[in-house]
Amino acid sequence: MKSVYTLILFLCIATSTAVAGDDASGPIPYGVDLSQPFTSYAMSKQDNEWSASLVEKLRYQGVVVHFVRTSLPLKMKKRIVTGAVYQALEKPEYFYVVNGDAMLKLDTQWAYSPGVGGFSMHSPSSRRFIVCLNLDGGVPFLSSSPVQKGKVTWKGHDYNRFKKCCGSGTSPKP
Repeated sequence: MKSVYTLILFLCIATSTAVAGDDASGPIPYGVDLSQPFTSYAMSKQDNEWSASLVEKLRYQGVVVHFVRTSLPLKMKKRIVTGAVYQALEKPEYFYVVNGDAMLKLDTQWAYSPGVGGFSMHSPSSRRFIVCLNLDGGVPFLSSSPVQKGKVTWKGHDYNRFKKCCGSGTSPKP
């Protein structure tokens, strides 16, 4: 009986120090000020046709969300990166940051990494817009400040699902 109590005590102590959940945080500091005025790329008829063709070829039946490049500057480490912050047209409370693969949804506690649960993004070579399929899901950056109209900061990894996009500090205007 004494060994059962010892085991229970051990389990209580061991589980009291455990932290539940996942965390996408990393060593690289990121930041963006969502209260700044900014411009956005306006999708053309050809852009919409490209998106429709993609959705048809993939036989995707869910909600499609288009992210367009904005002029919002991204602070990554100690440098400013342009052309890396996108805003969703159909859901303007969502911002996607290419560098670091971060999703920012206004009025939520944390920024998050969206790459789970069938999430996929596709972009033409211009990288002026992104077609997002299956937007739901993600792993939070627990290092993040609350996502609000204002300065948002988080620590992530150096991951970019669009390798030829963004990060040089110079990119085409939105």
